[in-house]
Amino acid sequence: MRLFFSFILVGILSCLSQAYAVEQFHIAIGQIVEHQALDTLRDSLKQGLTEKGFIEGQNLKWTYENAQGNPTTAVQIGQKLTSLNPNVIVTLSTPMTQAVAKATSTIPIVFGAVTDPAAAKLTNHKNITGLTDFVPAQKQIKLVKLFVPHVKAIGIIFNSGEANSQKQAEELKAVAKKEGIEIVEATVSKSSEVSAATKTLVEKVDAILLPTDNTVISALETILKTGTHYKIPIFGSDVDIVRRGAVAAYGVDWRISGFTLAEIVNKILKGVPINEIPIQNPQALVFYINLTTAQKIGLQVSETIRKRADMIL
Repeated sequence: MRLFFSFILVGILSCLSQAYAVEQFHIAIGQIVEHQALDTLRDSLKQGLTEKGFIEGQNLKWTYENAQGNPTTAVQIGQKLTSLNPNVIVTLSTPMTQAVAKATSTIPIVFGAVTDPAAAKLTNHKNITGLTDFVPAQKQIKLVKLFVPHVKAIGIIFNSGEANSQKQAEELKAVAKKEGIEIVEATVSKSSEVSAATKTLVEKVDAILLPTDNTVISALETILKTGTHYKIPIFGSDVDIVRRGAVAAYGVDWRISGFTLAEIVNKILKGVPINEIPIQNPQALVFYINLTTAQKIGLQVSETIRKRADMIL
């Protein structure tokens, strides 16, 4: 009789265990390269999901892959992540999003740090949404003129193989032309070429403006070193480069962007169809100034400009 009741008890406990089993979700993250902006975006995404009750090791599993700036590796990562069949794949950067998009048309893809999804041919995929890091070209050119009013030539460095970077370069040239400013290009295909590319600009330009290009930003220190040596101010559309030594930038707050990505992923995990979640642009841009760098290169920053900054370093 005891044995009989023991079997019954085990059966009841098993049923209860199954009834209250915690559903586990799987999120895969593909990142093109390590640098502060993308790392902050990823960390804030994870923090945002934790605050929404998705706890790693309990009801959430993470898979993370980094291509270390190699497009071929990005393609391999895209294939690997899709083979795991996660609930959502989060892709950080344009090349990584494109690589994953080629590998699946069914798994939801949520991107971050993509400047122009239309130029990257991502908008015609029904399984893709995300958050851009778009900063209008007009705002970037005005930023340079704010600090260097008589600027005649601006140098830009970008990866010629990245669709978003090419589009940004075209838009910057169009806006600069209207302002009577020449844009001098230096193109690269990998981060090891950035130092030499920067040095080709310093004798030709009054300032250097960096588009949101992961290949270039991953080698930012060499650009900053050259800029300081030649007293050429470095500007950009990524505020984290100001923390690292650029003079100034308008850009997204990567921490806030990470929380926005968490909101999007949360909706998908809660059952909202991805085709009902539109691609978003950042709700607000922030303005950072690095006074220490400005002083090093002899660039005067007026009190009027300082008052407009969201953060002064």
